[in-house]
Amino acid sequence: IFGLFSGFYFWWPKVFGHMLNETMGKVNFWVMLVGFNLTFGPMHTLGLQGMSRRIDTYSPGFGFELWNMVSSIGSFIIATSVLIFVINVLVSAVKAKGQPHCGPDPWDARSLEWLTPNPTPEHNFDEVPVVESLDEFWHRKYGTDEEGNIVRVATAEEVCQDGSATGVHLPSPSYWPLVFSAGLPLVGLGLIFSLWLTIPGGIMVVGSLFAWVFEPVDDPDGPHGHHDDSEETTTEEAPVV
Repeated sequence: IFGLFSGFYFWWPKVFGHMLNETMGKVNFWVMLVGFNLTFGPMHTLGLQGMSRRIDTYSPGFGFELWNMVSSIGSFIIATSVLIFVINVLVSAVKAKGQPHCGPDPWDARSLEWLTPNPTPEHNFDEVPVVESLDEFWHRKYGTDEEGNIVRVATAEEVCQDGSATGVHLPSPSYWPLVFSAGLPLVGLGLIFSLWLTIPGGIMVVGSLFAWVFEPVDDPDGPHGHHDDSEETTTEEAPVV
C-alpha cells in the first residue's frame, strides 16, 4: 500500500504535469503509517491467541474482542489517509490551473521516462533513446571531474526531449480494442461457469482482432502529428526519348 501511494506521488507530474502538495503528502504518509500498524499489528497477536485468518465472525469469550476493535479503528484511520490523498489531488488540481507545468525533471530523476516532457505526449519518445548506462537519464545530466567528483554537465531542459511528434507514426483511433477487451471476460467466465459464454466472447475477440487489423487508415496527418505520406514529394526523371 505504501509502494502504491509513493508511486502516485512520484509519477503524478509525469501523468498530469503538476506536483501534488508536499505538506499534505507528508500528512497522508504519517496517518497511513499509524493506521497501517494499528490495523495489521494486532492481527499478529490475534493469530498467536489462536484466531484463524479470514473469518467472518467469532464467538464471544475467546478474548478476541479488544484487538479486533483496535484493528477496526486502524482500518478507519487508513481510510482517513486515503481521503487526505483525494483532497490533495483535488486541491493540487485547482492550484495547478493556469500554471500546470512543473518542469521536465521535478525529482532530479534517474530513469528514462523522465526524458520525455511532462505530461508525457501520446507518442512517448520523440526518438528512441540510446541507453549506455544503468541510470541513463541521470548520467546525461551528471559526470565526473578530474578528481572523480560528481558534477553537473547539463540541465534537465537541455537533456529532455521537447515532445515534438515529427515523423512519429501513431495508430488511428478505434473502438475495436474496447470490443476485444469486453470479449475477454466472457471467455474467462465461460471457461469457469458455462462454456456457452465462450462462444459470444470468442466471436468478439476474434472478430475485433480481424476488424482492427483491416480497419482503414484515416486522418493520416491528425492533431497528434501523424506522418503524412502525401506531404512527401518525389521527383521522377523525365523519360529519355
